[in-house]
Amino acid sequence: MKNVEKYKIYLIEQYRVKNNLTGRVVYNLFKNCNIFEYIETTFEAIHTLDAAEVLSDIEVEIKKAAKQQD
Repeated sequence: MKNVEKYKIYLIEQYRVKNNLTGRVVYNLFKNCNIFEYIETTFEAIHTLDAAEVLSDIEVEIKKAAKQQD
């Protein structure tokens, strides 16, 4: 398994716990809001950051995606 794939799983788990959601809900949210693509394209820059910082960035990306879908 590639490091970026492991990191995606880690962030799913972190987001799941932080927001008291199921893994399936987080997976679908990340998929629908292109968060997996975001993680892949920014992996080199974000994987050394604190998880709280990355989750904050992810929440910003989710809000952007939600606005675009409206």
